[in-house]
Amino acid sequence: SDVFFRSQILRCLWYMCKRIVGLDPIVFEDSKILIVGSMPSVISLKEQMYYANKTNRFWKVLEELYQESDKIKLLKTSHIALWDICHSCIRKTSADSEIKDIEPNDIQGLLETYKNIDKVICNGRTSYNTMKKYFPDIKTVYCPSTSSANARFSLEDLVKIYKKEI
Repeated sequence: SDVFFRSQILRCLWYMCKRIVGLDPIVFEDSKILIVGSMPSVISLKEQMYYANKTNRFWKVLEELYQESDKIKLLKTSHIALWDICHSCIRKTSADSEIKDIEPNDIQGLLETYKNIDKVICNGRTSYNTMKKYFPDIKTVYCPSTSSANARFSLEDLVKIYKKEI
């Protein structure tokens, strides 16, 4: 039973310290705006699509602004690219507050490759603060998180704020 107990502890420790890797950017030659999140949620990683959690209001905001429901077509026609600041990190749940040991994505390299991108918008405080930490010379704009955990802002509030910046 002692061996079993130790193996259970090791399994718990491994789960708690599991490094996760984010998604590749969605970017087009003519992208003009880069929206940077923190790290995809557990659901987004499983589905391999940004903001796949139905409770996240990101796609609802963009659909309201661009009247397009096809996600990739919406990004292409609106000249928006998506990526996250975290290439990988240790995180137990989908909560940004759980993010530890960040390995950042090469945001600078992406901007050098896609020279039409002239604006970087951070979706949420974690994204913004992490961008400032790793890329202090890149001008970034803060927008409130579209996560349902950010209940302070209604969908209407988010649409107004993002409309001003996009």
